[in-house]
Amino acid sequence: MLAVALLILLLGIVVTFTVMRGFQDTQRHAASLASSGVEHQIEQRLTALTVKEAGLSEIRLLQAAAATRVAARTWETLLQNTAAPEAPTLLHTASGASYDGTPNRQADVWIKRGMGLNPAAQRDVQDSQVLNAVLLPLVQETPDTAALYFLSRHNVVRYAPPIGLHQRLPASLDITRQPIYTRAQSTARGERRTVWSPPYLDDVGHGLLVTASTPVYLRGEFRGIIGADVSLTQLSAHLSAMKPTPGGFVVLLDGQGRVIAAPQQALNVLLGQAAPRTVKARLSLSLFRHPDSALKPLQDDLTQRRGGVRLLQAHGTPFLLSHAPLQALGWTLIMLSPRDEIAAQHASVAQAITRDADQTLGWTVTVLLACFLLGLMAAERLAHAGIIQPISRLTRASTQVTSGNLDVRLPDQSRDEFGILAQTFNTMLATLQQHGRALRRSQDQYELAVRGSNDGLWEWNVAGKDVYYSPRWKGMLGYGPDDLEGHIVTWERLLHPDDRERILRQIAQHIEGPGDLLEFECRFRHKDGAYRWIHSRAATQRDAQGHAVRLAGSHTDITERVEALHLLEQRVAARTRDLEALLSVTRDLTYSADLQDNLDRLAQGVVQATGAVEATVILTDATGRPSAGGQSGSPDQVAGRTSEPPGPLGETADQKTSPTATFPALWTRDSIISAPLAYGDRQLGMLHAAYPVGHALDDAERQLLMGIAGQAAVVVENARLFASARNHAALEERQKLARDLHDSVSQALYGIALGGRTTLRQLERTPEKAPESVRYMLSLAEAALAEMRALIFELRPESLEQEGLSMALAKLASALQARHSLAVSLDLCEEPELAIDTKVALLRIAQEATHNTVKHAGASSVEIHLNCFPDRVELVVQDDGAGFDPFQPREGSLGQKTMRERAQAVGATCTVSSEPGQGTVVRVTVPST
Repeated sequence: MLAVALLILLLGIVVTFTVMRGFQDTQRHAASLASSGVEHQIEQRLTALTVKEAGLSEIRLLQAAAATRVAARTWETLLQNTAAPEAPTLLHTASGASYDGTPNRQADVWIKRGMGLNPAAQRDVQDSQVLNAVLLPLVQETPDTAALYFLSRHNVVRYAPPIGLHQRLPASLDITRQPIYTRAQSTARGERRTVWSPPYLDDVGHGLLVTASTPVYLRGEFRGIIGADVSLTQLSAHLSAMKPTPGGFVVLLDGQGRVIAAPQQALNVLLGQAAPRTVKARLSLSLFRHPDSALKPLQDDLTQRRGGVRLLQAHGTPFLLSHAPLQALGWTLIMLSPRDEIAAQHASVAQAITRDADQTLGWTVTVLLACFLLGLMAAERLAHAGIIQPISRLTRASTQVTSGNLDVRLPDQSRDEFGILAQTFNTMLATLQQHGRALRRSQDQYELAVRGSNDGLWEWNVAGKDVYYSPRWKGMLGYGPDDLEGHIVTWERLLHPDDRERILRQIAQHIEGPGDLLEFECRFRHKDGAYRWIHSRAATQRDAQGHAVRLAGSHTDITERVEALHLLEQRVAARTRDLEALLSVTRDLTYSADLQDNLDRLAQGVVQATGAVEATVILTDATGRPSAGGQSGSPDQVAGRTSEPPGPLGETADQKTSPTATFPALWTRDSIISAPLAYGDRQLGMLHAAYPVGHALDDAERQLLMGIAGQAAVVVENARLFASARNHAALEERQKLARDLHDSVSQALYGIALGGRTTLRQLERTPEKAPESVRYMLSLAEAALAEMRALIFELRPESLEQEGLSMALAKLASALQARHSLAVSLDLCEEPELAIDTKVALLRIAQEATHNTVKHAGASSVEIHLNCFPDRVELVVQDDGAGFDPFQPREGSLGQKTMRERAQAVGATCTVSSEPGQGTVVRVTVPST
């Protein structure tokens, strides 16, 4: 009996020692795995957070760059499909720069001093006029964009929103030599690549900026750049306030290591001293070059445009550093987390496991001791034949537990000591399993923290084709944790058909190649059948031979970002369609005297550009009664129409309008829209558009019709002004002819009459003096004849067709000599082969130039040259008068403007050169046909 008791005691000691040894080994192994898992999860979360924040920051900046490309494409499309609108009248500053002084303008226009009269600069002003409808809306739709502007290669600037550039820029500033221009200009010919400037401080209150510049090519010709000033204030504030861990911080550096965003504490830690606080001082600070910077040894790693995690010693303080590049700008985003915080998390996990394990082990040992005491008290019952077999089963079970198998169980049906021992042994194993589940729950908690980053995780065993999808990965696509099979086929099946071939080919190339990081964007099918845009990033583990063994990465849902980009493109396309519709209606309108033809064209354009089936335009006089009208379309399909004819200003059968009624800005009835033709505060008439039965009118159609009505009112008012100007010009011409007849021919005839009476008296008194009087009368008659011919020639320029331009210039010279006693020198080539309109324009310019010589110059001689070259014809009028300063306003500048307009109308160029005391030279160059 004593031997059995000793055997049982010895057996209890062996079992207890074996269980304690196995449990302690399991405890140490679990604590080690938990600590390494925690550190790995924190590194993965920090890396994913860094890459995600770098991508979001880069996307935020690239929206402004996209705005420059959208503006360039929209401008090119508008100029290819429509004519450029009329350029505004430019004013001049005291220093000689030109600018647009129009009130309530949408953009500033500025031209460098001396370039205001340059034809190429004027063309840039006119062609870029269409950008007024594009630049300001794009600024408003991209929150971080401070300004959008066009810089031409002829020193023309169009800047939105308007800030009064003529008050800020020096008149002699050469835009084409500025870095934001030269960087974009240096790209390959025809390439529309956006170039980024280094960050800088703005001088108009926008703070820290970076500029994106895109070259513009219109019809294959380089015209300049479109730039976007992007404010970094909000991005800097967001990153400076961000904390990846409670004691961590975020730093954003440019390619030279200059600080764009960082909290003050971060700079103090990295430099080991008090860092500059102002933005200007930070821009001059490079963390790659500063001798005390903790980042200086890592410059090569941080500028290689790929992410990573490493340990950083910042003046005695260890940090876990994660970095990711902003590829398009060459910048680097850095996240720093104190190593002590991570070590504290490791220690807390290990302490929790040790504490729970010690408690469990204590209870287990207590239970075992109690069981063995009960066994000793019942030792006499263990003497029967079945004692050896239960001990053997217990020994085998203990061996399995030592090897780590906690699923083993002993039969506990018997009610003897071995049955109690088996139950206790099973209870101990159940307790161990319970604590194992607690350990797994702890691991799940850390997985939940990783999932809080809103990214789904996946891991692919390349050789076995099995894939682990995290619950968050499945949840992003609407699936539960157990819904999808962990295989690569599942991943391929969820891919969008249009993306499958491209993505699989990219993955295959990555596996076969030497690369480490894999990144792509594609669409995955959601459980509801829709597709979600996913941004995938992965790192690759390779064996010693370089073969890919395992890929692990994350999925980020970027559907909202992609849809926002598509929405922006749709808005730009809709705005372009509205502009094209408006231009298609107004581009065929002219300023001719046939007002009826213009009104019919306007009505026809409304029907063609909108969904209307009938359009009517009615103009009114000062009393409000109809004075003219135009119509197009068929009224058969119009809703709400009656057989009763419309009254004044388009009143219908059930609504009469008095001639003096004040019409609302937009009045609708059924499917009829009426818009006023208003110029300033004057009512010119009404535009009516009728739509089919059941047609639903929206705000876009109303706004389009209002725009057409506004443009039509401008055309009607300009036609009225054109007719008035023409009548005024005819009246002035008649008055000029009357003055010329009075000053020349009338005076000559009066002199001839006096001479005749004198001759009669001389014949009666002194006949020998009569021939001298007759010769005097003959000279007066010849002068009157020459003057009359000159006046007739001015009234009948069509004689150029018979006599030619050379003869016309010769007659002009004769008239100058006869009228004003000027010495006229002629140098005329043979008759040039020019169109009659061109010859008339050259003659008128010569008349205007000689008129200015007589009226203003006080000259004694005039030279008129007509030079014929193989590729051009030149007309030169030069005098030896007083001259003038071309840059100072003076009387007679209207004549210079008239000469230039006549030259431009026939495709010629006109230049006026003069200096005080050096005379004046007018040169007109016409390309040969």
